[in-house]
Amino acid sequence: MRRSAALMLVLAVAASACDGQEDPAVDPDVPTAADTLVMAYESFSPEAFDTVSWPSDSAALERGAFVYRAGCSTCHGVDGRGDAAHVTPAGDTLHPPDFHRADFALGDDLQALRQKVYAGNVLGMPHWGLRRMDARDIDAVARWVAYLAQQQ
Repeated sequence: MRRSAALMLVLAVAASACDGQEDPAVDPDVPTAADTLVMAYESFSPEAFDTVSWPSDSAALERGAFVYRAGCSTCHGVDGRGDAAHVTPAGDTLHPPDFHRADFALGDDLQALRQKVYAGNVLGMPHWGLRRMDARDIDAVARWVAYLAQQQ
């Protein structure tokens, strides 16, 4: 409660001091997309996946397909072909990669896929690790994307 009151006071003082020269929509306390990406990469730990185990490869892929459909297919497409171009709230159109292309750089690097899912990017891919997706689901979806990449 005290924090809210203090924040309101700071905002009121800032608003009254504004001489029209600065953009009041820019809040220096709110991290930019680049700041968030740096935080995500800094907090990524490969060791978080050391304890992830699966009873079988098919169990990992089954879970990965489920997580992918729930969180990734909206932008990456149902089959991972990058064909579900997504329009952001800002009006930008995202064009995610086609996982089936021979030049998909992460297709054979499970650790790099885990890191990309965890950290996202500044182009619109969410920072799933910062959004509390657990290591098991990150591992599963990374395995699913690697599987898709092998299906050229």
